[in-house]
Amino acid sequence: MKPFLTVFIPAYNEAGNLPRCVQAILAQMDSQSVSVEIVIVDDGSRDGTGALADQLAAQEPRLRVVHHAINLGIGGAFKTALQHAQGEWLILIPADLAIEPSELPRYLAAAPQADIVVGLRSDLSDYNLPRKLVHSLNIFLIRSLFRTPLRQFQYISMYRMEVLNAIEIKYWRSAFFLAEILIKAHALGFRLVEVEVLYAPRLTGRATGAKLKLVFTTLWDLFRFWLSWLRWGGERAARK
Repeated sequence: MKPFLTVFIPAYNEAGNLPRCVQAILAQMDSQSVSVEIVIVDDGSRDGTGALADQLAAQEPRLRVVHHAINLGIGGAFKTALQHAQGEWLILIPADLAIEPSELPRYLAAAPQADIVVGLRSDLSDYNLPRKLVHSLNIFLIRSLFRTPLRQFQYISMYRMEVLNAIEIKYWRSAFFLAEILIKAHALGFRLVEVEVLYAPRLTGRATGAKLKLVFTTLWDLFRFWLSWLRWGGERAARK
């Protein structure tokens, strides 16, 4: 019997966070009596994350590990996770958690009425001013250019696998792929339900999502997709 939920953990140099993350997720899912599997994608780590993940998997049958020889970024890891996921639903949870584990039941409660449960992080307290400006600009552009009525596009969402199987993720080399999924799902008529959840700041390690190169690549992919949107129209662009 396939699990209800696949938790995908992308891990790049996350040896300091991974055990706590796995333990917290399993404890929360067990408390909710949710059948779960965890797929860790070791994305070319150099700090022993891969070996540690294998050790955790040897002790926990619900945990599987896939290794990338080189770093492909979170989008590349996401596509790999889709190939290995067996659950009815999939949720991406970073190795640093980035969410209070006690908030996960909010996603589960919204699932019966949704095809994607879109998480809204509670605050931006760990963002500096430039990152807050980029965050706000990203939301403004997506809402304006694609008429997608969501309040956030880059935080933790939970997806029905049938939605992900219906969408081709083309912009996985940048952080835009998360918004791409939501834009395309909305255009295709899937149900998107927002839930507000408490954000948990990183305790150890270094985040990689704020690199200037990634920011520019994300904006470039946004405009590339917008050109396709203009050419083909919403639903047709979403199917390409």
